Parts: sequence; structure tokens; C-alpha cells
Amino acid sequence: MPTSSKVFYFLILILLSYNGLSQIDKKPLSYYLPDITYDEKIPTPEQYLGYQIGDWHVTHDQLVAYFKVLDMLSDRIEIAEYARSHENRPLIVAMISSPENLKNKDNIKKQHSALANSDTAGSVNISNLPAVLWQGYTIHGNEPSGNNASLLVAYYLAAGQSQEVKNILNNTVILMDPCLNPDGSQRFSTWVNSHKSQHLVSDPSSREFSEVWPGGRYNHYWFDMNRDWLLLVHPESRGRIQLFHEWHPNVLTDHHEMGTNSTFFFQPGIPSSNNPNTPSENFILTEEIGKYHAKALDSIGSLYFTKASFDDFYYGKGSTYPDALGCIGILFEQASSRGHLQESVNGPVSFPFTIRNQVNTSLSTQRAVLGLKERLLTYKQTFHKKVLEKISSIPIKGYIFADRDEAKIQHFLNILLQHKVDVYKNEQNLQINENKFEKGKSYIVPLAQAQPILAKTIFEVVQSFQDSSFYDVSGWTLSHAFGLKCEPLTTISVNRNLKVTSPLQISGGVTGDTKEIYSFIIEPEQRHIHKTVYELQKLELIVRIAQSGMEVKIGNSVKVFPKGSIIIPVQNQSVKASDIIGIMNEIGKRNDIIIHPMAGGNGTNTITVGHPLVSPLEKPEIAYIVGSGINPQSAGEIWHHLDLNLHLPATMLEHTRFRSTNLKRYNTIILPEGSYNTWGESEINKLRDWCQQGNTLITIGSATEWAADKKLVVLNQRKIDKKNAESGKYENADRDIDAKVIGGSIFGVDADLSHPLFYGFDDNKLSLMKTGTKFYEPTNNKYASPAKYRDDFLVSGYLPKGISSSIRKGAAITVHGIGAGKVICFQDNPLFRGYWLVGQKIFNNALFYSKVIDRRTIESGE
Repeated sequence: MPTSSKVFYFLILILLSYNGLSQIDKKPLSYYLPDITYDEKIPTPEQYLGYQIGDWHVTHDQLVAYFKVLDMLSDRIEIAEYARSHENRPLIVAMISSPENLKNKDNIKKQHSALANSDTAGSVNISNLPAVLWQGYTIHGNEPSGNNASLLVAYYLAAGQSQEVKNILNNTVILMDPCLNPDGSQRFSTWVNSHKSQHLVSDPSSREFSEVWPGGRYNHYWFDMNRDWLLLVHPESRGRIQLFHEWHPNVLTDHHEMGTNSTFFFQPGIPSSNNPNTPSENFILTEEIGKYHAKALDSIGSLYFTKASFDDFYYGKGSTYPDALGCIGILFEQASSRGHLQESVNGPVSFPFTIRNQVNTSLSTQRAVLGLKERLLTYKQTFHKKVLEKISSIPIKGYIFADRDEAKIQHFLNILLQHKVDVYKNEQNLQINENKFEKGKSYIVPLAQAQPILAKTIFEVVQSFQDSSFYDVSGWTLSHAFGLKCEPLTTISVNRNLKVTSPLQISGGVTGDTKEIYSFIIEPEQRHIHKTVYELQKLELIVRIAQSGMEVKIGNSVKVFPKGSIIIPVQNQSVKASDIIGIMNEIGKRNDIIIHPMAGGNGTNTITVGHPLVSPLEKPEIAYIVGSGINPQSAGEIWHHLDLNLHLPATMLEHTRFRSTNLKRYNTIILPEGSYNTWGESEINKLRDWCQQGNTLITIGSATEWAADKKLVVLNQRKIDKKNAESGKYENADRDIDAKVIGGSIFGVDADLSHPLFYGFDDNKLSLMKTGTKFYEPTNNKYASPAKYRDDFLVSGYLPKGISSSIRKGAAITVHGIGAGKVICFQDNPLFRGYWLVGQKIFNNALFYSKVIDRRTIESGE
């Protein structure tokens, strides 16, 4: 080559090097995987996709298709679908092992099931039993290094011919869950692929790294799926938990991403932030496994850290749920490229680089399970016996619960059964404190059972903690979220023949004599009453609500119906009287609602059906705000609740287009949590004018703070007591600041059960989820704060020091007036994570009953 050509070529190389942040060379397979012999009959991901992993973001349909190809061509892999997402995408698991193990998989399942049972664990011969490893990727859809890595890891196991691969396959069954959140993953891959340049742009300000709202992190309804392992609100989680309890894995890995300016994290996390119910041996094994990750990352020069930033406390997360079941849950967090290439304080973060780290720690996990197989199997074998011994030393032996609403009990029992928690019907009448528990209508969950830690964490209340910093909520007690009558038991006796093994069957519909029907009446405590009301209103039936208790003759007896009972007269309706009974019976059966026929309009010494206190209800026409600035989870919880629980179609109003939207068709607007700072006087006046016309505005969390700040409502924020203002060490700043945060605790309120917002409740002591440290004074109108925090407000969870006086008697829910309209302000989210049934009922009452709230009882700023 001539000298001039060499100089030119050298200059080109310099230019290419200078633009190194703009263009990443295509990576060979050896960049990701060990350089071993591979079965040529098995296509690499690149051969199938037409591009190398890391060049583009794999879409979910491509991922599933590749795994199906591996299933067809390799005798080491079997694919099964375990659930469908809300958008009807398949969630698949790849069972990967030696051909012999796959043929014997049913027997391996049985042995692992026996290993997880304290009665049979000792009889299992673990010497030749394969360990079970669950490897899960990308539960947050915009954390794509995980699911892209899964294709490479699957190929390695399907085609690799090394002795190490064969040893892993012979001694391990790997359950690979390549994409835990198909809907979010598809949303994100579409975004970044459509913004990819041929010459990559690494500027963090590039639109590629700023997804359009709501982003790909969440599932279809904008829920964080990594908070749903315990709550089981979504089909993805329900299918996953069923699969988990079929296989009883020894180790479960959960591959995530974090901020671009980070490095790589693997557990153990913060030592002082482990859940105390988890045995200490779990953390020892986690640390032993971590040594394999460190070695793998050292070998490729990747930076990493451990024992910081992340905790292991909330059992509703993917890396912590397994800890309650004798499985080692492990979290991985990779610094995200959030696209194809992005600058960071640690240098350029390329998409291939993030994938390589996930691949390497996937393989190091497999090596760890192989190397620690005997210890892991022994840990599972002795886990339940040791946990039961520990639990036997505490005073509480179990819990008893009940509720008047069978649909609520049905839902709660379903959650317990899905988690394989033992629950029994109570066979004797009991009274504990103020609560009565009838035999046959109440249930007992002993702690000495198959799932002792899960049973404990679902019911227990915790108010003291080793640490004051939490990655997520510190309280989540499901019995309080459901509003059940529940008491701990210090002695326990159950009839093993009364074990609940199948879902509760409810007989809804019209009950009693239907020969002469004047009207129908429905008791208000029933979970699906608002869904029923809406179905009737859609048929243009007039639905009324009793704002006073009624004594009604039903058959030959007199039955008391409380405030909030729903009444549907037979006459003067849009359908023939002869057709109404069929309609009522069909809707009642469909919604598990018991409906009583009334032979006449007279109550027994009480109000009549035609009384002014039996008011017609207006059909809600609802819109809620979505879009940039709005908290996607808060908006998603509204959407999910209206759509799936109430079957109520509601309009999503784009935040930035509110000014130009015609609001005449809506009588209810909901402001989710989020920032409304982009709304100026035009939007505020428009909202005020709309409300003045007799409509209802509902504000949640930070939207309530905004409404008060903009003088839409009169609500005074309380000052937080800052007694702990003494000087502190710089090195303790993170801890000191975190210690002042309420990330999620359960607070108790005293509710005014005579208020329409609390129709259907029979206990004024209710529990709500509290996040943040914003607290408000009660309203000047003493009737306008129907829920206030109790003096003993802390039910379960962490409470920062020195703020109790700012909380007691503070307003939790308030009702305000603007002209002829009303504003109902929730200080916190009543629909928290889709499982808070107490809040859902209050929220439903706000949607359906706001018009019947007496205007004299609201806080007016006029």
C-alpha cells in the first residue's frame, strides 16, 4: 500500500475512533458466550433473527419464535405457555436440562414438592436429584438487557458441547422465563428501534432515551409487575406463581436494570434491610453464590457492587418472594443503556455491553447452582422444619378472619390458595375482642403449615425495624387492605377435614318470594355492588340509594338494611315490570350479588321506598387525566379498576390537551397523582367552571396538594415537627434522609359510617396505605372530613421519628364544594397497587354517591 494510502487509511481509523461513541462494531458471538464448540444444527440468535443480539432490541414475538425453534431442534429444551398477558401475549417458560431429565421431569417435580414439605422432606434422596434453577428476565419492559440476554443463554445451553454445559444440564433443571413482562417489553422495543440511527447517538438528551409516556416499564395497565408477586392482581403473576409452586426451585434470579451512571449490582443487598422472617442461612448462601458472579465479572473487567442500595424486605418482589419458600432469590441490576449507546460517568454504555454482563451472570448462576447443589438441596430439605421450629416459639399461632361479604372472602381465599397457604373453616363460634366469628362462616390460617412465612407475612403487623431505609413499602398486610375482621390466635385448633381446597362458590341472584314484587333491595357491603349499579344504569333503569336504615319485611321475617342499600323499583322503569326480575336475577348471578325482592314500599317503622332519603343515583360519566407528568401507576390503577373491577368505560384525557377538551359529556373527572404544574390559569378556570355546574372532581395524592395550592379547595397542610435538627455526619446523610421517608405504611382512620363515602362499611376503624409525609388539618366544616387518622394511627409499617403529632386527627379524606359541584380529596391513593379493597370501596362510593352528599356538610371556599 502506498504511503499516501496508509496515511489516508490511518486518518480514517482516527476518525472512526473519534466517533467511537457514535458507532459500535458488531459483536461476534464470542463477545457474549464462551468460545466452545456448538451444535451446528441449532441456529444462533443471529442466524434466526438476521441480526446479532445487541444490534437491535428483540421484540417479544421474535423472542417467542426463536424459543419455539430451539424447542423444535433441541432435545434439551421444552417450551410451555404458562399465562397470557393483558394484551394476549404468551408468557413462556423454557424447561432446559438433559434429555433424560426432561423425560423424567414429572418425577423431578414430585421430589422437589416432597422436599418442600416438612412431613416428607427427610425421605427424599437428594444425592442424585437435579437442582431447579429459575432464571427470569425483564419484568420491567424498559430494562431490555435481560430478555435479549435470554436468547443467548438459551442457545448456549441448547447447542453448547462443552463438558461444563453437559454437567449443568445433567445436574440442573433450568426454568428460563425469558420475558416476564411481554406488553411492556414490546412497547419499549418498538420505541427504541424506531429511534435508532445507523450512526448511533449517545447524547443522553437524545429522544431515544426519553420514552413517550407511560414508558415500557409497566404492563398493559401501567402496573409495576415486580410488586405483584404476593398480591396476584395480574394474570402474568398468577400464572407465574402457579408454575413456581409446581417446581419449587432452589434458586430464582431476577434480571433488572438501573440508572445509566451505575455499574452492576448483585445480591446480597443491604445487610440490615433483610426481612427478619427469612432464615439467615439464605443470606449466607446468597453471598456464596455472589462469589461466582464476582469471578465472572472480574474475568471480563466489568465493574460491580454488592451489599448496598437494594434491600430484601418486601415479599412481593421477584427476588424476595422466593426467600419465603426455601428458595434463594437473587436480584441483578445492570446500568442501562436505555437504547443502543449512551454516555455515562463510567464511559459509554452500549447495549451489547449490558447484555454481556447479564449473560455472564446468568452463566455464573448456573455454575453456582452446580457447585453448591448439595447445600442448596439440603437448605430446601431442612427449611420448613427450621422455620416451623422458629415460629413455634412466638406467641401468635395463627389468624382467624371473616367478613359479611362473601365475594370479598372469595377473593381473599383465592389469593391464599394460589400461594398454597393452608386455610381451614372455623368450626366453633368465637368472640375475640369486639369481633364475633361464626362457625362455618369464618376461617383459620395456622402458622404451623406448609407455607409458614407466607402465611405470617400476609397477616402480620410490624411496627419495629432494624433499619429505617426501605426500597419499597414497609407494611402490606393483606387482611387490613381487604378490611377483614381478623384477629391473631395464641392457641389454635383446626379440623383437618375442613381444609379449604377449592374456591368459594357464591350463589348470587334474586332470593326469596318473587310472586309480588314492588321493588328490589341490595345490601351495600357486597363487593360488586357498584358494578351491579352501573350495569342497571346502562340499561337505563332508575337506581335509588337509601340514606337511612330500613326495616323491610322479607318473606315472613323483618330484615334490617343499613344506609347505602340500593333499591330498584319495579314500576316507572324503561323496561317492562315482567322483565325486570329476569334482568335482576341474571345480573345478580353474574356479579355474585344477593338481591332481595320487596313486596311493598313500606318499611317497618322506618322510611319508605318513596321517601326523600331514598335518592336516585346519577350514572357516572367519567374521565381521568393521563399523559406526561402524571404518575403512570396511579393512572393505571384507575384504569384497571374502572375497566376490570367495575366494567365501566372511562375516557383518558391527555394532560396536555385538557385546555381544548370539551368537558360537557363528563360528570366526574379524576386527577391521578402526578405533576400539574404545566396547567395555567386557563386549565384551572376551566376545571373550576366545569365543577361549578354540579359535577364531581376527585383528586388523589399530589393532585390534592395541587388543588389546595391553586385554591380549588381550602385545605391546610400541617407542618412536620423537626425536632431532630441536630448536626449530623456527612457520611450518614443518605441514611438520615431515608429515615424521614414513608415509602408505604398502613395507617388507621376513624371513618364516619353515616357519610355516603363510607356506605357499606360496618366498622369505623379502617386501614389505608400512606406514602409520603404530607398531612392536612381537618376542614372547618366538621362534617367535611369523614375520615381522620386515629390517635393510634400506625397499624403496620415504618414511621419516622418525631412526626406523630402532625398525623393524629389529621384529615385523610375531605369533601369540598365549588359552586354546585363537589371535590373529593384523597390524601393518598385509595387504589394502591390494585389490591386495597378498603380504598376501592371508598373510591367507588365517591364515583357513584357524590351527588347525594348533603351540600351543608361540605367545605366551601366561597
